[in-house]
Amino acid sequence: MNRLILDLSKSNSEIEAERAKPVLQAPAARRIFSRTPEAPEVNFEDMLAASIRQVNSLQLEADDKIRKLATGDVEDISEVALASSRADVALRLLMEVRNKFLDAYQSLSRITG
Repeated sequence: MNRLILDLSKSNSEIEAERAKPVLQAPAARRIFSRTPEAPEVNFEDMLAASIRQVNSLQLEADDKIRKLATGDVEDISEVALASSRADVALRLLMEVRNKFLDAYQSLSRITG
């Protein structure tokens, strides 16, 4: 439960002065937010392979839950529905990325060839 604690010893001007202070006053906080983060190098091939592995694991998980449902080992059918939906959405998304990639490749090949 959240509680609201009022400090009645401070005057209104002191409270207003505290509100006007910048949120990040600590030197460590300034150092954290002043650094410019370097963009990690991401290889498209590695990202695509990781996505395919993740979609495959979601498909295998959904198949396993369906198999357990058929044998009566699942207590909550919503787990099966949720796993199947996750796998379906992930596969559709992967197919859309593939289609967009092929469209871009075909457009580039028409331009250069």
